[in-house]
Amino acid sequence: MNTLQVADAVLDGFKNEKLTEERINFLKTQANEQLDELATNQEAYDRFLEKVNPPEKVDNLILWMLIMSDEDIVEEYIDIYKKDFREIIPVADLADLLVYAIYLKKFQNIELEGLDYLLAYKSEGTDDMDQYAFTNIFVYIQKTKEVQIQF
Repeated sequence: MNTLQVADAVLDGFKNEKLTEERINFLKTQANEQLDELATNQEAYDRFLEKVNPPEKVDNLILWMLIMSDEDIVEEYIDIYKKDFREIIPVADLADLLVYAIYLKKFQNIELEGLDYLLAYKSEGTDDMDQYAFTNIFVYIQKTKEVQIQF
């Protein structure tokens, strides 16, 4: 994944200036609530797990990113649980969690279980998540380089 290759100083700046604790806590809560909800239908949950084939030990945030980056799973999730939202989980949520997970690894020496699996996982959804995170970081870099010009 490209996001893993972002320079440490840029990653640190982006996380500290763009990803508030409130946003991260919201995303953690959302991930845990949706995983709990998924687990209420064991048949569907097992099917989803079989599809993404996570490692035996996997952090809930990583598992949620794997599951929600698969468009077919998300569509089935919406149908099963009668969700009243778009047929995709906003890629921004997944991208922000990806940046957060990489930040934890690089700056706090905390590696969420399954992160390496996620980083090596090849799917259209994880590629989109990575590209979105990487693009957001580039936009952040561009904004830090802008200067006010007075005439």
